[in-house]
Amino acid sequence: MKVADLESAMAERIGQGCLHVPSARFGLLLALRHWFAPGDRVLISPTNCETVLFIALAAGLTPVMAPVSWRDGNIDVPRVDWTGLAGVLTTHLYGQPDRVAELRAECDRRGLVLIDDAAHAFQTVADGRPAGLSGQAGVFSLAKHGRAMSGGFLTTADPGALAELAAAREELLLPGGARLGAVLRPVLRETIYRTGLVRPVWHALKRLGLVTWTGHRYPTTAAEVAKASGDLAAMDPWLRIDLDDWRARAGSALLRFQRSRMKVIDRERDRSMAGVELLRATPWAAQGVREAPVQPLLRVPLLVADRDEAVTALEGQGVVPGFIYDPPLDDYLSMIPQGPTPEIARWWTSHVLPADPLDAARMVRLLERLGVRPLDHPAPEGPPPHGR
Repeated sequence: MKVADLESAMAERIGQGCLHVPSARFGLLLALRHWFAPGDRVLISPTNCETVLFIALAAGLTPVMAPVSWRDGNIDVPRVDWTGLAGVLTTHLYGQPDRVAELRAECDRRGLVLIDDAAHAFQTVADGRPAGLSGQAGVFSLAKHGRAMSGGFLTTADPGALAELAAAREELLLPGGARLGAVLRPVLRETIYRTGLVRPVWHALKRLGLVTWTGHRYPTTAAEVAKASGDLAAMDPWLRIDLDDWRARAGSALLRFQRSRMKVIDRERDRSMAGVELLRATPWAAQGVREAPVQPLLRVPLLVADRDEAVTALEGQGVVPGFIYDPPLDDYLSMIPQGPTPEIARWWTSHVLPADPLDAARMVRLLERLGVRPLDHPAPEGPPPHGR
């Protein structure tokens, strides 16, 4: 298996040229370095993964926290203050589509760059097209889908930019090749998934100290991150959290495994859709999921009253929820100026319980048996829409 084979498969899937990258975060780094200059102010949702923030800081950019919608945790476009921005990163949180038509229109009108981060949205349709295709560039993650645990794609409709990005990729890739662990880790995860051994393996890893942290954000300080910002090598400890090979060149065995995962994603699509349908009808489902057409989401956001207690109880039953981005990024690092809707962002991140639609029936049974209460108080109203 060659890189070009994977790139051809993805290009056929989305309808435009793309580059294979070892991780979505590596693809995002390439895109940010290509389309932005150091110091540029870029809008990012505070409900996003911290690695997105770390990549922006490694690229020398100034992150600006976006207003958040209580319905889905994505960017609340009417409340955006566009003053001084150079561009926007979409979120498509858990695969729920961002309001990309509005974002694209505003960016076009103001001459801004839109990078369509579809790391959560490998199968999501946004504004009638695959997520990831609404900006100057888009980024996809295989690591988060199909239990691949590595790999991703960077796409752009500009052939000239694609060639320049390919050259930049070769300069930044680190040797990886045939490292056995890169293949064994996802194979082990798939074995655990198929045999249902999540609970004993999870507890064994915790006892052996191989689970380095069980909180929602990677432990660090603003002073440490600020000192390293703008320096790719210095930022590496934060850029490789949960993915040591984030910029390592993939060997042929790993490429073959990643190609097989793309087929798994397609095979599981109907199950995912059925799981979303089941979860969106429960009393825990976020409003945005209830209102939107059914899509094969990465996770279905449920809103629960005592989220952290629910997570602990679920772990005891062998369900290990992930993708919990709490606290918001502007609370996580004090060096990041506060966004315009901090109360909404805190409300969302402290109550959201992302549920795997492929495990929807068991999740519903467990939530009912454990007595997990739906969230019974509304989100804060937040400020009015920003003036244009």
